[in-house]
Amino acid sequence: MKKYKMIILVMVMVTIISGCAVSADANIDVTYPVLNEVSEQDEEPYRFDTETVYSDLEEPGVEEREASSVVSGGASWIYAKTQDGITGTKAIKYKLTYNKKDELLSRIEIPNATEITDTTPTLYEGGQRAQAGAYYSASRITRYGVDCNGCNVNEEGKGGTSSGVGVGVDSVRQRDGSWQEGITYQGYYIIATSSSIPLCSIVEVSDHTVSGKGITPGVPFKAIVLDRGGAIQGSKMDLFIGSESNMGVSQGRNQAAEVTIISLNSRVKDNGVWNCGV
Repeated sequence: MKKYKMIILVMVMVTIISGCAVSADANIDVTYPVLNEVSEQDEEPYRFDTETVYSDLEEPGVEEREASSVVSGGASWIYAKTQDGITGTKAIKYKLTYNKKDELLSRIEIPNATEITDTTPTLYEGGQRAQAGAYYSASRITRYGVDCNGCNVNEEGKGGTSSGVGVGVDSVRQRDGSWQEGITYQGYYIIATSSSIPLCSIVEVSDHTVSGKGITPGVPFKAIVLDRGGAIQGSKMDLFIGSESNMGVSQGRNQAAEVTIISLNSRVKDNGVWNCGV
């Protein structure tokens, strides 16, 4: 009897040990996370650097200044750009710290190291020469015709201008030599100015009250300088209307206007006849 009890006891022990072994074998494939080793040197500064970050300030405005002096060939009432505007900048400097692995540890703004470059305005000054983009205020707009007092007009009602372009009481000679009905040359209305504005210059007239012959008050129109006049001094302007008796064009109540120079053009000879190169 004792022999059988011993055998049973041995079998039970074997079963228990086998169960433990199976349980242990069942956990063999379990993967446990491995923690990365963190070196103290990874958190220690190894090298330093600096970084500058730029940002734009406000856009440049436009500043106008009265003439302090007049350049050669210029006029106190002609304004032109003498300085281009520049957008200002703000530069902020930072101190950068890296570890041995060249990983950024910190980025700190450096105190009192910010640099500011102020915005520079676009500057227009009086006393300049006539040039594209220059402008002025016409103090007065008057009207004249080819048959004005003292003007040279032939029996056909035709005469000339200071530029050499022929004009008549009801037509204007174009660059191709043809006479076109109306008061325009190459599509531009004809004006007389002082010699401060070169002959053949093209201008835009705005903020005016002129009306008639295709001109509408308040609507800008383009004109070309083809003539001079003894009474046309300074910033005054004389608008060609064909005939002195032509009442189809009115200056309106406000005889001033704003004038912008679009381009300067040369006088040219076409088949022995003077024209403007437009």
